[in-house]
Amino acid sequence: MGKKAAKNDEEAEAAASEPEEGKVEPLDPEVAAEIAKYDLTPKMAPFLDVHLLFPIILFAQESGVYKAEGVIQAEFQLLEQTNMIDFAIEKYEALGMEVPSSLQTRRESVMEQFQATREKVLKLLEMLENEDQVKKIPGFQTLEDLCTDFDIDISSIDDLVHFAKFQYECGNYQISREVLKHYRNMPQSATSAEAITPKHVSCIWGALASALLLRDNEEATELIFKLDEHLENTKVPKREVLLHRTWLLHWALPAIFSRDKVEHKLLDFFLNEKSLSIISLSCPHLFRYVGAILILQKRLKHLVKDTVQIINLESSSYSDPVTRFLLALYIEMDYDDAQRGLQKCEQVCKGDFFLNAHWAEFQENARLHVFESYCRIHQCINISMIATKLNMQPEEAELWIVKLIQSAKLDARIDSEKSRVVMTKAPPNVYQQVIEKTKNLAFRSTMLVSNLEKA
Repeated sequence: MGKKAAKNDEEAEAAASEPEEGKVEPLDPEVAAEIAKYDLTPKMAPFLDVHLLFPIILFAQESGVYKAEGVIQAEFQLLEQTNMIDFAIEKYEALGMEVPSSLQTRRESVMEQFQATREKVLKLLEMLENEDQVKKIPGFQTLEDLCTDFDIDISSIDDLVHFAKFQYECGNYQISREVLKHYRNMPQSATSAEAITPKHVSCIWGALASALLLRDNEEATELIFKLDEHLENTKVPKREVLLHRTWLLHWALPAIFSRDKVEHKLLDFFLNEKSLSIISLSCPHLFRYVGAILILQKRLKHLVKDTVQIINLESSSYSDPVTRFLLALYIEMDYDDAQRGLQKCEQVCKGDFFLNAHWAEFQENARLHVFESYCRIHQCINISMIATKLNMQPEEAELWIVKLIQSAKLDARIDSEKSRVVMTKAPPNVYQQVIEKTKNLAFRSTMLVSNLEKA
């Protein structure tokens, strides 16, 4: 737990923090005050692990949304809930502040715990470094068989879980993940290799947190679906399932909005009817990210209309520039309001930890949504007028539309003499209209049942 541990702490924090390309430019005080109104951190914090909050706090400090003193104080309060003592001490020293004596005392206590937990599992850890021994683990039917073969006491298995949790609290996420991976390959109880135990579920959550902090989105996605499957089949009370599903949706955000390519099945999970029902019931603030996904992911274009209808139904519970942009565009058909909403979206995205790195793509795709929506109800479009709706100059808009027509193979042409776009309108499909009218019935039925149960 000396300088080496401190280095691990800093590396873990650096690995967890995004965006990756340097620091975020400080915001103007007036803009910062405007963005602070849309900050979701207070609403999201109860559903995130303390360690998952560190990257968000660091982003807030760099972005200038809040005063540095307040953010630093919040970071110290979070550090107090962890065992990253060396990192906390170096933080005090870097800021020229006196290190509290209580922190030095606690450091000694943590070092003692570190030695104690390590001693209990040292023999087992040495065996887990042996590849031949590790390969044998999946073949054991019970923990008793494993412990007999490894010549260890069965209590060592519980100690291994405690050791993994302790390493996680110290900021050693890689070690914690590897240890938990071994544990999850072991039989889950002394008598059965099939029944999933509460401790095993807790270890999946711990492994998920480590994977997210290490930005291993592939493993994180796999673990998210393991937890989803467990919650689908568990017999715990519905209220507890609702809480855990709310946690899971929040924990999915770092993987969904990372710079790496997100898996399609994770997006489908976040936008399925069950998830949207959970969001409506317990965390409507996540509709911001539902809307952002619809804008950022072009392949989900077929879900936009139906999902925006759901956002509209829940607009009394939550509303922000992202959701209002979609409602103005697809419900109210108010392009002036959509334009104003898109301008505010820039402030929201640049002040949002998950959306900040995606603003350029968000703006480009949002303009595409505006253009396509406008084209559906107009056959001839004045370029100067559509440029205003897109927050662009006429020359810039014309070039953008030409590239769009070529890349998307739109059935349209540019009339340069009259400075307009001429669209060829397809006749309406009656069958498709019937399908669209009935698509939301399942969601509305689910919400009706939930409201009746509340009553």
